[in-house]
Amino acid sequence: MRIAPPRRAGLASEPEVLDRVNHVLGPVVVIDDLSVRPQVCRVVKVETRSGEKSFVKWYREAPDYQREYDALTLYTPALGSDAPRLIDNDDGLRMVLISEVHGELATAGGWEWDPLVHYRAAVLLRRLHESAKPVVSDQFSRQCASRFEAAAGGLEQVVGSSAVREARVIIAQAMDIPRVSMVPAHRDNHPRNWMIDPGGHVRLIDFGLTEYDPWIVDVFALEQDYWSSDPSLRLAFLGGYDRDIRQEDVALLRAHHAVQAALGLAHAQSPGATKIEKLRAKEMFDRLLGLTLF
Repeated sequence: MRIAPPRRAGLASEPEVLDRVNHVLGPVVVIDDLSVRPQVCRVVKVETRSGEKSFVKWYREAPDYQREYDALTLYTPALGSDAPRLIDNDDGLRMVLISEVHGELATAGGWEWDPLVHYRAAVLLRRLHESAKPVVSDQFSRQCASRFEAAAGGLEQVVGSSAVREARVIIAQAMDIPRVSMVPAHRDNHPRNWMIDPGGHVRLIDFGLTEYDPWIVDVFALEQDYWSSDPSLRLAFLGGYDRDIRQEDVALLRAHHAVQAALGLAHAQSPGATKIEKLRAKEMFDRLLGLTLF
């Protein structure tokens, strides 16, 4: 039986995390700090004396750590070398040590506008979705409603009461679907998390948000950032995934869209929000109400 170590408060320090890594890999040096939200999660790239590179991620909160650990142990093994491999973990430090995935980010080399890359990414994503048995649940739309209401306070002053009511109607439409098939979803499926090698092979990285959701959630970022500009990318992706988008899928995705728009607007009202974040949040909400997905 696995015995959980005592809980600790806050984010572990870099020296104690690297001490654990040194015991696993031998002496390492940090060659890059990739932390996007350093108060939530630290991400550093390390290198051994022999030149082997790996990534170390450690979290402030246990649920965030557990989400990534579960993904790396339960789902990504089905992807083989097309995803990072878990080298080591530490429950007390809330740390995972993962292998480097070779290639360059799709967004760094202009690959994100290549239909073949979208096709190959979809093939890979379906393997992730099929890495575990789907779970049929009636909770998705209820969770959407709960998350929307948690973020909705103060939104009426930003977008107006009628817009908030309309968003609630969109979520209510998803509630008409009583049972939804949930799969291990990446939940940040985007070219910024696709690695491309010189031959155009696609690999998937960053499983920190992975949890069970409807498959359609994993096209949300693509629809927002790419498909509306180039419909051929949508066709290529759906061809690789080998599934059409049904009316039920659209209803679920619109409910997810409503939640993400509300969360974005709520964040945009915080003191640390940038002008770009505020503009993007408003655009996402306007798109929810003014444009038809797909």
